[in-house]
Amino acid sequence: MSTAATPLLIFALHVIGYDIWFYISHLLLHTRLGWRFHKTHHEVTHPRFTDTYTGHPLEGPFQSLGFLFPLAFYSLHYPAAAAALLFVNARGLARHDDRTIWLIGNHHLLHHEDPRTNFGEYWLDRLCGTGTRDPTKILRGLIYV
Repeated sequence: MSTAATPLLIFALHVIGYDIWFYISHLLLHTRLGWRFHKTHHEVTHPRFTDTYTGHPLEGPFQSLGFLFPLAFYSLHYPAAAAALLFVNARGLARHDDRTIWLIGNHHLLHHEDPRTNFGEYWLDRLCGTGTRDPTKILRGLIYV
């Protein structure tokens, strides 16, 4: 990809890179080895936005590495990267709070009820067969599943 990529494309690549790596890293954190780093995050079964970054100090940086992957293909575009970083963080905060279900759904909150499902974005869990085992529990939001 050229360095002349549009800011919207760069934004999307950061978000998609983050999402795919978050899914993979989250699966790894649910293995026997990874769980010792991740279990603190799951001690709260009904989290609020303040619980989003609760966990081992290495967990957040590890799960965020995917945000950097698109930089292998183009030069850093600060406004697009900043907007994408703001987006994934705001989305993460909202995902951990039942007061935002009306907007983004309850996909990740179901993961906190059943840590064997819903490891990432709805589309990734659908694609990989790791979505919730009881689809009647899914509440869709206004703009997001």
